Amino acid sequence: MDDYKTVLTPDETEIEIKKSRFINMVFHIEAEEEAEAILAEIRKKHYKATHVCWAYVLNTNPRRQKASDDGEPSGTAGKPILEVIDHRELKDVLVLVIRYFGGIKLGTGGLIRAYGGGASDVLNHCSVIKKQFSDQLQVVVSYSSYGGLSNGLLEREVIPVNEDFGENVTLSFQIPVAETNEFLAWVEDKTNGTAQIIPGKQAFVDVVLA
Repeated sequence: MDDYKTVLTPDETEIEIKKSRFINMVFHIEAEEEAEAILAEIRKKHYKATHVCWAYVLNTNPRRQKASDDGEPSGTAGKPILEVIDHRELKDVLVLVIRYFGGIKLGTGGLIRAYGGGASDVLNHCSVIKKQFSDQLQVVVSYSSYGGLSNGLLEREVIPVNEDFGENVTLSFQIPVAETNEFLAWVEDKTNGTAQIIPGKQAFVDVVLA
């Protein structure tokens, strides 16, 4: 399974263009039902809004995506929002741009810029993470091997997610699947083959992007 980027938490921004208010929102979702529930809630909250336009992309195979202009001219709202999501290579993301009409028409080009700009604005503001498909491993070593292994891990900039000091030292790791074999070979070399490796499940883990 491939790594992918998504948003960490919901976020919201607002911009004004020619007296129209554009409220921009982003949510992490993992199913269409989640998107539908959020949309229903937002429509209820913003029942006086002129348009509630949106797009989402799910990390499915094949990829599932959907967009809505919600009454704006075809292709001027949902599509620009979707293009911003795609350009940033995000998945499991729902982006909404809610418009309160201010009395001045924007035209086709203006609408495309406004909805695409609203999506960009909230995505610039939110926290983006990488979902990294990883092997969850435990490495059990003696205290005599721990010092050298620990120093080597610092040099490699690999940080255990947990350290347990009992009869032996048990280090827990989340290692990208593509790097697991090389990492385990390095551990074996560093400990002269004395380390015990306990494999765990493979899962997506969150990696905060700088």
